[in-house]
Amino acid sequence: MEQQKYAEVLVDINKLGTKTFSYIIPDDLKNEIKIGQSVTVPFGRRKEGLKAYVVGFTNYLEEGIKAKPIENILETTPLFSLEYLKLLEWVAEYYFCDIQAVLNTALPQKFFEKNVKKYRKPKKENIIYDFDKENDEIKLSPEQENVYKEIKRTNPKTSLIYGITGSGKTEIYFKLIEDTIKSGKNVIFLAPEIALVSQLTIRTIERFGKESVAIWHSSITEAEKYETWKKLKNNEIKILFGARSAVFAPIKNVGLIIIDEEHDQSYKQTMPNPRYNAKDVAKKLCELYNCNLVLGSATPSIESYYEAVNTNSLFTLKTRYNNAKLPCVTVVDMKEERAEKNYSLFSRTLVKNVKETIERGEQVIFLINRRGFASYTQCMECGEVIMCEKCAIPLIYHKATNSHKCHYCNSEKQITACPKCNSTALEHFGLGSEKVEETARVFFPEYRIERLDSDSLNQKNKHIEILKRFQKGEIDILIGTQMIAKGLDNKNVTLVGVINADLSFNLPDYRSSERGFSILTQVAGRSGRGDKEGKVIFQTYNSSNEFLKNAKEQDYENFYETESALRQMFNYPPYSKMIRIILSSKNEYRAQKASSEIELNLSNYLKKLSYDEATEILGPVECIIKKIKEEYRYNIIIKNQLGITGHRAVLRFLKSVKLPSDIKMVTDIDPSDIL
Repeated sequence: MEQQKYAEVLVDINKLGTKTFSYIIPDDLKNEIKIGQSVTVPFGRRKEGLKAYVVGFTNYLEEGIKAKPIENILETTPLFSLEYLKLLEWVAEYYFCDIQAVLNTALPQKFFEKNVKKYRKPKKENIIYDFDKENDEIKLSPEQENVYKEIKRTNPKTSLIYGITGSGKTEIYFKLIEDTIKSGKNVIFLAPEIALVSQLTIRTIERFGKESVAIWHSSITEAEKYETWKKLKNNEIKILFGARSAVFAPIKNVGLIIIDEEHDQSYKQTMPNPRYNAKDVAKKLCELYNCNLVLGSATPSIESYYEAVNTNSLFTLKTRYNNAKLPCVTVVDMKEERAEKNYSLFSRTLVKNVKETIERGEQVIFLINRRGFASYTQCMECGEVIMCEKCAIPLIYHKATNSHKCHYCNSEKQITACPKCNSTALEHFGLGSEKVEETARVFFPEYRIERLDSDSLNQKNKHIEILKRFQKGEIDILIGTQMIAKGLDNKNVTLVGVINADLSFNLPDYRSSERGFSILTQVAGRSGRGDKEGKVIFQTYNSSNEFLKNAKEQDYENFYETESALRQMFNYPPYSKMIRIILSSKNEYRAQKASSEIELNLSNYLKKLSYDEATEILGPVECIIKKIKEEYRYNIIIKNQLGITGHRAVLRFLKSVKLPSDIKMVTDIDPSDIL
C-alpha cells in the first residue's frame, strides 16, 4: 500500500482556535506516524514548534497551499484510537458541525501545550477521593435479581430499567459493573448533574474502592482532566464517572455504559457546537466498541420508553427496595391560602408539617426550580420591567451579590434606578431559591438551613460538603433547584415541599408536561426512602392539572399513554425526528427575510425529492425568546418521518446555503426545547 504524503493535524492557535492543517510527513517518520499521536509542527514565524495531534492522512493538498514538514513525534503511543476518531467524525456529521468543534469538546485544552511538565497537580484535591471502600457485597432483592438476570439472559444492546423512585436501580448497576470488571472490561457511568455524579461516585468508591475510579465533568480543572487522561491512556481507570462530556473520554476497552436519570435534558448540549445528546453518542460508542448500554430512570423520556417497549428491552421495578412505601402526596391550592389571607411562600399545611418533621429528628427538602432571588424587577412608577439589554428576557435579581443577571448571555449589573424614568421605586417579583432560603430563615429561625443550586458549584467541593452534612443530619432543611430532585438517597428525609409545582408546566414548549411530571415525581421520590413514612406537599395555583395529578400518584404509565397520544397526534418525537434551524441577525428584518427564503427553498428541495409528504416544516416564526445577545431570532422546525434518509437530505440542503456575513444560522439536531 502506498504511503501517504501528508498528515492532517489538529493544532490550537491563539485567536484562531483549534483547527486542522496539512503537513508533510518526513521520510524518517513515515513508518512511525499514527493517528492519535502528538507531534510538534512549525506554524507561522514562531521559533518553537506547536504541539498538535494527527487526525488523518491524505495524498492531496488544496491548490495554493504550501505544506511544511512535521518536526517530530512527541509521544509514540497514540492518545486516541481510530475507533475514537470515527466516533468524533460521526458526531460532526450527525450534528452538522466541523470536527474541530467536536475535538474542542473532547480534548482538554492543556493537551496543546508543548511542555507537559507545565501541568501541575490541582491545588485542592477533590474530596470525593477521601472516601474509602466499606462494603463489597452486592445484595439484590428478588425483584432486582429478576431484572438483573433478564438483562443478562436477553443481553440487548440497549436496556431501559424503569423503576419507581427508591426501587434500587443503582444496585443493579453495581452488579452489572461488577460483572463487566470481572470480564476484564471497563465502564462509563453518566449522570446528568454534577451533584449526582459526586454522590454516585462516592457510593461506588464505598463499594469498589477508589484506586480505579475517576470523575470527568465541567467543574474539575484542566489539570485534573489531564491527570485523568493519563490514567485512561494507561488503562488504569475501570469506572469513569461524569456528566455528558464524559462520553468523549477515551476510556480503553469499554464494555458497559450506564446512563442514570436518562430522561434528563442536561444530557443534551444546547450551546456551543456540537449540540450533541450524550445518549445518542453513547449508542454510537457502543456500536463502535461492541458494548452494552443501560439506561435508567423513574420517569423515562417518552422516546426511550417508546423504543424500549417496541424492542422488548424494557425492564421494570415496581416496588421500593425493602418494600418501603411510596410517600403520601398532598396538593395544596395556594389560591385558597390567599383567600384566607396567607400571602407567604409557604402554606399553613407545609409550615405545620415542617415543624412536626424536624421535631421528630427527621429532615426536609424544599424544591423551587429556579435559582436567584426574584424572577423579574419592575418599576412601581412607570411599570417598566428591567430587561437584559442584549436579550429579550427580564433580568433575574440575585440578592447574594445585589445584582441583576441574565442567564442567557451571562451579563451582570447592579441596578439602583429605573433605566426608563430613573425612579428608585423598584420591586422584585416571582421567586427563586435565594428568596425561598431567606423566607425559610424567617419562618424557621431555630432550624439549620442550607441552599444547593448551580451557584453552589462555583466553589470547589462546596456541593459535596453540603450533601455530606445533609447525609450526617447536620442540616434540617435543604433548599434547592432541580439538582436535588434526583439521586438523593437520605433515609432520614420524610418531607418534601415543592414551593411552586406549576413552574415547569407553564413553559411554551412541547416537552413542558414531560419536564413538569418528571421533576415532581423525582423530587417526591426523595421522601420516605427508609423505614419511616414519607410525605410530599405540592403547592400549586392549578390543582386541576392532569399531569400534576399523575405526578401525585407517581403514575408514569398513565402519564406516558396520555402524553404519547398527544405527541402522535401532532407528530412530535418519538413519531418523528426533529431539526431546528435558527436564523439570527442584529437587523430583525434581515433575520426574518433570510428565514423565509430558506424555508421556501427547503420546501421546494424536499418536494423535488418526493419527501414532502413524510416531512413537515413549521415556520418561520419568531423564537419564543425573540432576542439573545443583541440578535433577533427566527425559528424553522422540521419534523422528519424518514429517519436518517430525511436527516441527510435536510443537511445536504443546509450545506448548500450561503448566507451574508450579518446573518447567522444555528442547526440544532434533535432539540431538547424550542424556546
